[in-house]
Amino acid sequence: MLKATKRIALVSVSALLAAGAALAGSGLPADRGSDHEIMSPKRGLSLAIGGKQTVTYFETLNNACHLTVVLAETEGDAFVAGPGTRIVVPISQGTGFKLDTASGASAEFFCGPGAERMSARVFDRAPYKS
Repeated sequence: MLKATKRIALVSVSALLAAGAALAGSGLPADRGSDHEIMSPKRGLSLAIGGKQTVTYFETLNNACHLTVVLAETEGDAFVAGPGTRIVVPISQGTGFKLDTASGASAEFFCGPGAERMSARVFDRAPYKS
């Protein structure tokens, strides 16, 4: 029974990431030439944050960036069996959202003017721990 549950969880996470990867491949997701990735509405962006792989995208609704982040655990290049996590966060223009991992890696998302663009960056906050 446990083996079947793990298999179903792995298939679910794989399906979520495959759907996100398909979304990420639909056009240019970000400006990859800078420290900050520039995101456009409904264009996916894949980020590695600590021991997690994410697929993110946002939609403009009510003058805010509605960010969706799908997270899955990884070990090296392989996904770990288990359920993924989906987070949806409305972010007002001119404000941001941070996602921290236990390993010290973080991701920061910022909603730009008119909620038409977002910036994203991954950074190591470990040196700043007290």
